[in-house]
Amino acid sequence: MKIFVDTWGWVAIADDKDAYHKDAIRLYKDSVLIRGNKLITSDFVLMETITALRKSFGHNRTLQWIQKVNEKSARGFLDIVPAERTLYQKALQLLTRYSDKPDISLTDFTSFVVMQEQQIYDVFTGDEHFEQVNLGFRLLK
Repeated sequence: MKIFVDTWGWVAIADDKDAYHKDAIRLYKDSVLIRGNKLITSDFVLMETITALRKSFGHNRTLQWIQKVNEKSARGFLDIVPAERTLYQKALQLLTRYSDKPDISLTDFTSFVVMQEQQIYDVFTGDEHFEQVNLGFRLLK
């Protein structure tokens, strides 16, 4: 099974001061280490996560986190979908379609596209925007 990891999930895993940190670590261990699920994320999500972590962690600790993510990818635990123009354009189409939901970020729309294209329904997030679009996504938190 594939699980998409949103910024919320990455921050909860990385930041031991996050209110959901313990739950996030438990979910990560259960989903990946025990059950062998594959994690999927995107360059767009990682860019958003890095911005958030630099604010709370500082530069050096964020660089260490980036290295850990790259190691997980190199070892096959994580697939990172590249930030390509076509993904961006499809996300803009969704953004236009959901004009009644101005609080949903463009990064979230790119995530919706990736999840639809790869038929991923489980998302590691507490972000309710994933449920608000009624595309069948299930929040894991």
